[in-house]
Amino acid sequence: MLKVRYHLQRGENYMHWQFKETLSGQVSYHDPKENVIKLYNCVLHNNRNLADKIYLGKNKDVCAWVKCRGMGLEFEMTSIPSWSTKLTYNPKTLPYWHTNSGRNIDGLAFDILYLTKDGVFYDECREGILNPLISKT
Repeated sequence: MLKVRYHLQRGENYMHWQFKETLSGQVSYHDPKENVIKLYNCVLHNNRNLADKIYLGKNKDVCAWVKCRGMGLEFEMTSIPSWSTKLTYNPKTLPYWHTNSGRNIDGLAFDILYLTKDGVFYDECREGILNPLISKT
């Protein structure tokens, strides 16, 4: 299982996607400018208590991630199809994962997600949403 998040700490891996293997703790980074990254069997996670504090003006800290069972680099894919949907997370704007409509999608599971330099996307025409999770993160 992988825990994936966008790395915003200054340094060599600033604005790279961080992948952490949950069992071994091994960490790797991928530059989203180089490839589209495909994640398999994903769930959106959010620490809502921390996100609410950030939303109210507290200092930002790591509070959201994607858990997935696998990943791959898409060397042939340079952009996301125009019909794909962007999934957004910025706790200073809204304290949860959401779609363009603002719908809270914390805890939703996806067959496949795509990571790019522009964010997290899913292909509505191809991939679709699986089922919302019952348990909280």
